[in-house]
Amino acid sequence: MQLNRVKEMPKKGEKVIILELTDIQLHSNVLPTESIGNAVQRSIKNKKPGRIFSTLNKIRESGTDQNSIVFEVALAVNDPKLKQVVQDYQQQGYRVLIQKPKAGLPIYLGKDAEEFINSTRGRRILRKIRKDKE
Repeated sequence: MQLNRVKEMPKKGEKVIILELTDIQLHSNVLPTESIGNAVQRSIKNKKPGRIFSTLNKIRESGTDQNSIVFEVALAVNDPKLKQVVQDYQQQGYRVLIQKPKAGLPIYLGKDAEEFINSTRGRRILRKIRKDKE
């Protein structure tokens, strides 16, 4: 599957399915979603938002900003089930689009990550990190 930038907006009356990326949440312990295609199909069928879970692959440490780390989100657009779902909807006359917010994707801590940071073990780890930087 190849993703291309949308050059023309959907015409009035055209059948469109928009898969909208809303945010990224960082969790302390999550199993990646086995099939993104199944999750997408379930969301479209139920007409409700869904979530997919993926790992973050660290690309490099800071660039020009010393406090930044660059990550790559493995979205697995080559998932065979996702390809099949998109093809099925295209055969039904739908145009399938993936959209991200123009302002970028906000990144939040997941509830489990917040709980870990506030736990005794999490606070000890944070103090150790702080000591190493001084």
